[in-house]
Parts: sequence; C-alpha cells; structure tokens
Amino acid sequence: MTEPVGQSLGAILDDANLSRDRRASLQVYELLRRAIISLELEPNRPISEQDVANRLSVSRTPVREAFIRLQEEGLLTSYPQLATVIAPIRMEGLLEAQFLREAIECATAERAARIIDEDGIIRLRSLLARHAASLKAEKWPEFHLLDEETHRLICEVAGLRGLGRPVEQARGHLDRVRYLTLPELDTSRRVVDQHTTVVEAICEHRPEDAREAMRVHVRDLLPRLEGLRERYPDFFEEKPQFARRTSVR
Repeated sequence: MTEPVGQSLGAILDDANLSRDRRASLQVYELLRRAIISLELEPNRPISEQDVANRLSVSRTPVREAFIRLQEEGLLTSYPQLATVIAPIRMEGLLEAQFLREAIECATAERAARIIDEDGIIRLRSLLARHAASLKAEKWPEFHLLDEETHRLICEVAGLRGLGRPVEQARGHLDRVRYLTLPELDTSRRVVDQHTTVVEAICEHRPEDAREAMRVHVRDLLPRLEGLRERYPDFFEEKPQFARRTSVR
C-alpha cells in the first residue's frame, strides 16, 4: 500500500484557475475540501487565509468564507488568535457521519429500486462500468470521484437529488479514512463488487435487497477504523501542543 503523502500548498493551488462565472468563495471551498479529503492537505497541517489568498490571487474575503464553511463541516480547526489547521480525523465525527449516511443511503437505495426507470438503469450501469474500468487502470483519483458519483446518481434516480448534499458532507469525514485504504486493491475491488450488488438490486427492482446491499456497503469501513488509527496516529489525534508552540512565536 502506498503511504499517504501530503503536498505543498503551492503544488495544490498555484495552477488553479478560478472562473469568473462562479462565486470565488465556492471555488476556494471546493479546491480546499478536495485537497483535505484526498489527504493532499493532511490532518494537523497549519493553513492560513493570507497564504491561500496570495496563491489564488484573490482577496481574503472569499477565502475567509470558504474557511468558515470548512470549519462548519469539521474539516478545519481554528485556534483563535493563533492558527488554523486541517482538522484531525475524529472518531466521534466518523461515527456520526456513518449513522447519518446509513440512514439516508439505505432508504434512498430502497426507493430507487421501486421507482427507477429505463434511463436511470442505463445511467447507473454505465457509471458502474466506468468505475470498474478505473479500478482496473488503478486511476485512484478517478476511482474515488466515480465512487462519489455513484452515490449521487442513486439519490437522483430515487427522485431525491437534494439529499446528495448532506450525504456528500457526511462522506467527507469518512472519505479521508477511505483514502488511506484506496491503494489496497482488495479493498477497492470490494467497493466495486458492493456497488455492483447495490446497482443490480436497484436495476432489477428489488428494494429490500437494495437496502441491505447498501447497508453492507456503507458499514464496510467500520471494522478497520481502529487499525487505521493505530497505523496513522498523527492523522487521528488532536495536536494541542501545536497551539502552545504557535503562541510562543
């Protein structure tokens, strides 16, 4: 398994081109959130509004708005008058996210199986094929994006597109842990196999099977949490000594 390695802020942001057609704060939020979830910005790393603003050639206002939103999601931690850091992966947050995700996604899969139409079936199976292809090619960023897209599409074919947002926010905490396991081929194969079981149950209009298959899928990460916390303790632990060190400077 390839160990996760963070990247410099410059490597992440310097080549980013913000569009004038979309709110700057939303684009900054999306850039930073993606980097946090993929562990390019690893837990407990300091990050400043001014540095981000300078690298993206924007004022601090949209960056501040993005920081506030990320703090509300629990992905940034602010030490008042000292520093802001990438939040550690907190077990309590993981369990809460898991509970929310299971409640929403199992019900969504069941509803999708009841009402999916032929167009939805074609789209789901096409997306599943692309996901399997990304696994075969070991294209991990694409693999993860297609994983997310599968869950969004299930919400859509269930007529519950608006639920995609809370599910995505809940997944944010879980997906940082999932990125620790993505390069493990056995784990990634299991994800595709589980998606296949869910999608086929939906496409064959088997709602109870779809609910149970989704439950198995979303619970898959839970048994490995303790092992991952032992392997990557710096990612899961608070670093209060950081604040003390910063206050001395």
